[in-house]
Amino acid sequence: MIEKIHDIIREDLIKNQKDLFNLYHYYTHKWRSNDRMLDINVGLFRDNRQRLTAQIYVADKNTKIREQLFLDENYTMYDNDLIIKRLN
Repeated sequence: MIEKIHDIIREDLIKNQKDLFNLYHYYTHKWRSNDRMLDINVGLFRDNRQRLTAQIYVADKNTKIREQLFLDENYTMYDNDLIIKRLN
């Protein structure tokens, strides 16, 4: 289930990558969950190497997915870092 949610959020961010940082508040608040058992967070920031970064974090009690999408100064995604942890 959370893999599907992650994919939907990822597709939305990639589709709208040119507008992400112009609509910072919108994208950091768009993907909130009312389900107490599901944690969803989208963050937009510059990392410690000053790269524009869009981070997706989705977790439930069994799985945690964190992906960072790196954008250049023209707001074009050029790399990513994906971490999936399964807890059992």
